[in-house]
Amino acid sequence: MMSSYLQNLRTLIGTRKVIHPGARIIMENDEGDILMIRRTDNGAWGLPAGSLEENEDIEGCIRREVREETGLELLHLEVIGISSRPERESVRYPNGDQVQYFTVEFYSNSWEGKFYSDSDEVSDIRFFPVDDMDRLPPQEWATFESLIYYRATGRIRLR
Repeated sequence: MMSSYLQNLRTLIGTRKVIHPGARIIMENDEGDILMIRRTDNGAWGLPAGSLEENEDIEGCIRREVREETGLELLHLEVIGISSRPERESVRYPNGDQVQYFTVEFYSNSWEGKFYSDSDEVSDIRFFPVDDMDRLPPQEWATFESLIYYRATGRIRLR
């Protein structure tokens, strides 16, 4: 895997907290099930997500992350929220790295392709009923709050 912007930054700052833009997406199939990936670093299930790279816009970021983590190509997506609360978006990874994300939240029910992962960060990909969303970490569960708000008001949820 090619070295990422954040990996390069880590050589300069070590594990100190860095504020970094990122993207996360709810992908819902026709049955109302939600796509989740199992992370290799901690074994937890989560939504497809990732960090913005140099010379990349946020839409390109989520499209790349979905392609790398699931093998799917997004055909249509909508911005449903922006999450920047430090108490929700701060993460300490198993290796000690700390990140406070500024996350743009997306939704899609339109893609093509077959499951495969081009990432050593993903060990499994599958759809789960929305009732199984308790598997998600709190910051990812909050993305569903943004989707509910967006569907009710037609506006992006800022928090």
